[in-house]
Amino acid sequence: MSTREDASKEATIVQLFSEIDRSTNQGDYNKALKSINKILKLNAQDFDAIHCKAISLIRLEKYQDALEFLTSNVPEDKLIAVKSYCLYRLNQWNEVLNLCKKYKGIENEEMGLRHLEAQAAYRMEEFSDALEIYYNILQKKDKKDDSYNDILTNFIAVKSALLFSGDQLNEKYTLADNVSSNSTFELAYNTACSMIAQGLLKQAENLLKTAKIICRKSLSQEDYSEKEIEQELATIIIQLAYVYQLQGRTNEAIDLYQSVIKSKAADMTVLAIASNNLVVARKENDVFDSARKLRAASAKTLETKLFKVQRQAIAINEALLSLYMHKYSVCQDTARKLLQIYPKNDYLYVLLSSIPYRQKKPTKAVQELQEYAQAKPTSLPINFALIQLQLLQTNIQGSITTLEKYLESLEDESARYQPALVGLLVWLYEKSGQSDKSVHVLEKAGSYSKSDVTSVQSSSILKQTAAFKLKAGRFSEAAQDYEQLVKANPEDSQALAGLIIAYSQYDVSLAEKYESSLATIKHSKNIDVDFLEKNIPGVKRYKKPDAKSDNMGKSSVKKRRKRKPLLPKNFDPNVPPDPERWLPKRERSSYKVKGKRKQQLMKGSQGVAVAGGGIGGTGSANIAGKSPNAGSPQQNVVNQPNQQELQSKPKSGGGDKNRKKKKKG
Repeated sequence: MSTREDASKEATIVQLFSEIDRSTNQGDYNKALKSINKILKLNAQDFDAIHCKAISLIRLEKYQDALEFLTSNVPEDKLIAVKSYCLYRLNQWNEVLNLCKKYKGIENEEMGLRHLEAQAAYRMEEFSDALEIYYNILQKKDKKDDSYNDILTNFIAVKSALLFSGDQLNEKYTLADNVSSNSTFELAYNTACSMIAQGLLKQAENLLKTAKIICRKSLSQEDYSEKEIEQELATIIIQLAYVYQLQGRTNEAIDLYQSVIKSKAADMTVLAIASNNLVVARKENDVFDSARKLRAASAKTLETKLFKVQRQAIAINEALLSLYMHKYSVCQDTARKLLQIYPKNDYLYVLLSSIPYRQKKPTKAVQELQEYAQAKPTSLPINFALIQLQLLQTNIQGSITTLEKYLESLEDESARYQPALVGLLVWLYEKSGQSDKSVHVLEKAGSYSKSDVTSVQSSSILKQTAAFKLKAGRFSEAAQDYEQLVKANPEDSQALAGLIIAYSQYDVSLAEKYESSLATIKHSKNIDVDFLEKNIPGVKRYKKPDAKSDNMGKSSVKKRRKRKPLLPKNFDPNVPPDPERWLPKRERSSYKVKGKRKQQLMKGSQGVAVAGGGIGGTGSANIAGKSPNAGSPQQNVVNQPNQQELQSKPKSGGGDKNRKKKKKG
């Protein structure tokens, strides 16, 4: 090839590269690809053109095409970061980790590879490895560097995920999370997430509100559309609603969830989380709408975008919703399938035992929980669900046995003497009347806690022990415990007050000595101190009335005058009263019918017993001269009209007079 042709070819390539630059600046990567393909036709080995084509395909989200193109046109040790990024976007995280570890130490691509390695470890939920990588990158970065905030944002995101997973955070990773007005909204959001994981809900709420303000302000300045701004804000709003839900502000949380779901501006992942949380907030309300939302949240397209913990929560909520909808067989099948996937999740066993309880079979539910507790003796959810059901059945001794077995199964002594567990066991012993065992448990917990009184757990147990001894009248022992607490923390007003109460029972001088250490209470003039002292909560005081007040009380109450009973005029106490005196005259046996009424009663339909007719009510002849009135009781009942029949007849009141007479002839 001549020199002139080479020069013309080079000029064409330079012109095509300028067109590529213009197209990429305009965001038209399809047009850029056409120019790149022309360059590759002229020179298939042009490395810059190959690199540009791979980046253009990535920008067009054609990751598989980009990976195949790089594999066939680039040596194995070149463009490692670009290849790793394609694998990362194709969710092949294991391959990313292998590739990054294999080519670790390449100068030009070291930072990019470390970043991709951390991201792949994060997606594989290996949070400790990801945290270590980001920590090492931060140590090498200058805080004034533009990329420092981005690395710090990712570092805090990994730290939040680690805390949410339940793992312990190493002390060296506890960097100060300083968020200012100049910070990005991503940094504020991730810092709020880490605070939620630590239980600092109020600080998280304030940070999320700050993140909303920074997000709208910064994106508006960068000329983002309103739809794009709403999409970014949806993530922050959902997290704020989650904070409200944890704080017990359920109605506010539901309103925020529904606003995001109705707007449909959020990403599919955010909408799935919002739907799941909304179902949890509603509980047993609107179950059919909740079922529809959970179906959308458990779509297969979201499996790679959600963490294992999130997928597990959505699946369990779906089974729980079928329980609320009384689909017991569906709930049971779903729970058993989930146990094969998540065998360590003890809440699924509780869900299975709640099915017979919902079917009003509490005994069967207790039996199932007892079987699960034998298989998993260290399971807190199973054992406490069993204790709750036993208490609902007023089986206190059974609940004590369950709790004792659970505490014996714990190998860690510090877990065995947690204040909540000790308090529950003491309460159960008190309910069953075993006060001696309560004292024994508290003494054992107190002796364990005395080794480290400064810790919150130990001081809480020691306070419980001292309060119980004070209640039991063991004032000197209670004073010793309270004195130890006061020495450890002189500003503990609760321990100081308990010490004064204990000393006041047997040594007033010591009580007065410590009384000066109590903080003074500033009270207004409206507070009546005497009234407060007389009305101590839980203590009933009965004041003996004075003589004057007693007389005044007697005079104020009027005596009721006893009235004599009203008796009839011809009342004779020696004669027994008539047993038929409460019956109407017509129903009495002594009643005699007179006039036309007698003639009407003499008549009747065929078969009716007639008084004095010689034939009894049963159709048999009167024998041995018995009168018709001396018939059987059944006959008397038939002949006498009952009260209901008499009431149903119209009153006669002048009806005979108004009745029309028959005409003669």
